[in-house]
Amino acid sequence: MNFDHADRSLKKIFQDHLSCSLECGRALERLFADLDAAEPHIGLIRQLEEKGDALMREAYDALEIAPYSELVLLIQQFARHVDDILDGLNDTARVIDIFTPQQAEAAALDLLAITLSMVRRLSAEMDHYPRNELASIKQCREELKASEASADLVYHAWRKSHRRYSTLSLLAESDWTEILGILEKTTDSCYHAALLLERITKYRLRQAS
Repeated sequence: MNFDHADRSLKKIFQDHLSCSLECGRALERLFADLDAAEPHIGLIRQLEEKGDALMREAYDALEIAPYSELVLLIQQFARHVDDILDGLNDTARVIDIFTPQQAEAAALDLLAITLSMVRRLSAEMDHYPRNELASIKQCREELKASEASADLVYHAWRKSHRRYSTLSLLAESDWTEILGILEKTTDSCYHAALLLERITKYRLRQAS
């Protein structure tokens, strides 16, 4: 099975999709800094999520040219996790639009910074697709696992501190618990994407041996 043409298309699609996630994350940073004028930032994030949806449709179209196989299944799973990253950032903006918080929690900024660093690392590894070196993707996966663990700690520490010493109203605490939970889950998606990219790399190496 010759994946050369599909791989060229998929590389560009996934690179563009991760670029959308980075742009979306930067828009979310601006949103956190300007919650009193949220609508332009939320509108941009919504547009980027729609662009990401269109890119995912292109990815699945590219996969349709190849017979179904384990490789196709792995790439489809990778695509879903990549899409979940952008969806998570969009969902964060969506709930902010609903809850209309007045001031961003520091933990939200920390989680967003972790997420963006993970997307940048994944994007750098995607530059080598489909000929990723196993050692490089393993290092990427390990780095993203460490980042995901850091995000877990940020979320846990915030919940623990506000359970004991919260200065927020019960409603505001509930709102930020949901917002932070979405961001923490988005770091899981980044890690799972790296995990799938490692599995894709291992599969290709087995087939080539």
